[in-house]
Amino acid sequence: MSSRETPLHFVFVPLALALALVGGTSSPAAASDTRPPRIVAAVMQDADGDARADRLRLRFSERVRHAADRDGRYPLRVAGYRIRAIGTAKGKAVELTLAEPVSADDAARPAVRYGRMRAGAGRIVDRARNQAASQTFRATRAHGNRPGATPQPQSMPEGPAQPAPSGDPDRDADGTPDAQDCAPGDPAVHPGAPDTPDLSFLDSNCDGIDGDVNGAIFVASQGDSANPGTRSAPKREIYQAVVAAGLEGKDVYVAGGDYSRVDTVSGVDIYGGYDPSTWARDAEIRTRILGKSEAVLAKGDTVTLQLLTATTFPDAPGASKYAIRALAGAKLTLQAVTLLPGPGESGSHGVDGADGQTGGDGGNGGNGSCDLFKGGVGGSGGASAAGRRGGQGGDGGRPGFFDGKAGVDGQLGSLAGAGGRNGNPGKKGLPGADGDNGASGIQGDGGADQLAFASDIWRGGPGSAGTSGQRGQGGGGGGGGGGQTGAFVIDGLGNGGGGGGGGGGGGAAGSGGLAGGGSFGLYLHDASATLSHGSTIRTLDGGNGGNGGRAGLPGFGGAAGLGARHCLDELGAGGNGGAGGQGGFGGGGGGGAGGPSIGVMKAGKSSATLLDVDIQVGVPGAPGGAGGSGGRPAAPGIAAAVFPQP
Repeated sequence: MSSRETPLHFVFVPLALALALVGGTSSPAAASDTRPPRIVAAVMQDADGDARADRLRLRFSERVRHAADRDGRYPLRVAGYRIRAIGTAKGKAVELTLAEPVSADDAARPAVRYGRMRAGAGRIVDRARNQAASQTFRATRAHGNRPGATPQPQSMPEGPAQPAPSGDPDRDADGTPDAQDCAPGDPAVHPGAPDTPDLSFLDSNCDGIDGDVNGAIFVASQGDSANPGTRSAPKREIYQAVVAAGLEGKDVYVAGGDYSRVDTVSGVDIYGGYDPSTWARDAEIRTRILGKSEAVLAKGDTVTLQLLTATTFPDAPGASKYAIRALAGAKLTLQAVTLLPGPGESGSHGVDGADGQTGGDGGNGGNGSCDLFKGGVGGSGGASAAGRRGGQGGDGGRPGFFDGKAGVDGQLGSLAGAGGRNGNPGKKGLPGADGDNGASGIQGDGGADQLAFASDIWRGGPGSAGTSGQRGQGGGGGGGGGGQTGAFVIDGLGNGGGGGGGGGGGGAAGSGGLAGGGSFGLYLHDASATLSHGSTIRTLDGGNGGNGGRAGLPGFGGAAGLGARHCLDELGAGGNGGAGGQGGFGGGGGGGAGGPSIGVMKAGKSSATLLDVDIQVGVPGAPGGAGGSGGRPAAPGIAAAVFPQP
């Protein structure tokens, strides 16, 4: 067995104690314990003797629990070092495996930060399930193994660490005397050191907060818009602080609470998770930005957003909902953010097409005269709102013109009947032709849900409108009957022909339904973003597509007018008019596409880098129904963590 291996020991545990360990029972002392464990000692170790630390052993104020963990999501941070794994707790001790530095670090005494985790197996807890306290421990002991020297074992001190011995007034050679240095053993921590807020919550410049007090505008929900934005007099809204910070070249530090929608400003980073009374940071403190359609808009800006929640009001108007929308070359760095967009709205339904109007009936022909010079008048053609009037019926034969007159053609080609010839008796007029029915309209296609519709905002595919039905033709007028003429008879005038029926109007087209709106965590258009440090995206359902408008029904053609049939033993009957043609059915509108539910949307020339990000998406919206038969169906919505995939 190598020096790095740990032998396994099987230990008999009494039943009562075993139950307590798994939560089956607990002692009164454990049940009443509300005090969290704290780090009381830390020792750097050089297990392989190369003068570079590869282990860090921590001792807590009480026995703790922690399962071996290598998932990269650790509550502990070691200044200047990367943690590779955290081992199983043994009593009060927990050992961290570190990535070795490039050069020797025999004098390194890095600060160790424990930041409370919201959930997960990585937490360090005591027997009463109290999570370890958030703290920065600065009394770490160096391993002391100089290059070329024989490695010296490092023991773990019992109880709180003792102050390092005095001597050199600047032991870490960071330019700050020990008496003025909040971490005299760590050269990276001293007054004046760079201190950008980080998720280890390390106070690198010793000013009392994670970050730079003099380089920030502060915001708290109990602040006031007229305040200057200091810790003691914070502003009320983030957007107010962003404007001020842009003018002064500062960042924005925000306490827990709810705030209004924000437009970013390039170079003004926004950091949340601060306690409004102490301005200490904690991952459990929720800083939330709420908007209607979107919570944060970045247009061409380069910014960092850290430890923030961006969400939208659930019932606010707007087809699509975006937690963060980034456009026009924006470059975002998102760390430990939570993105919670609302659901997409359903698309509006298309408008139904109007029904075609019915054509007017043709008039009946007038009676002829057996023995008088009064001929029958042809019936009037039926009216048509569609502009397809029926033809006038022909008049009966008259003196000098004893042949009946032909009827008038219906509008757009329906032929009239010829008039009857005179004789003894006169001949009947011929009927007019029926008008042709109008052709039906074309059905509209359903909308497609494709990336081509995406620009600064998502525009899902709407259904297309159908086309209207064609108008029916007017019927032709019937021909007038021939008059009676001949020897030894009294001449009579023929019967009038019936008028043609008017053509019916075509049914109007239905309009297309609109696409459903989307639910987007991060929407990028010609922009880029890097998400990391346990960021979370939870989208809701996409909106359903709107139904296409119903097709209009066709208008009926007008009835044919009847030719007169008076005194048929002497006179010719008038021909009946033709019936008006029926209009065509209108085409129904296509349905709108269903709305998407997408964690990270990359439209245009966009890119996204995801490191330790948890994305869960909702249900895509259903496609809208068509307003008639035929046409291409609408597409359902898209559900994807990232769309499109590389």
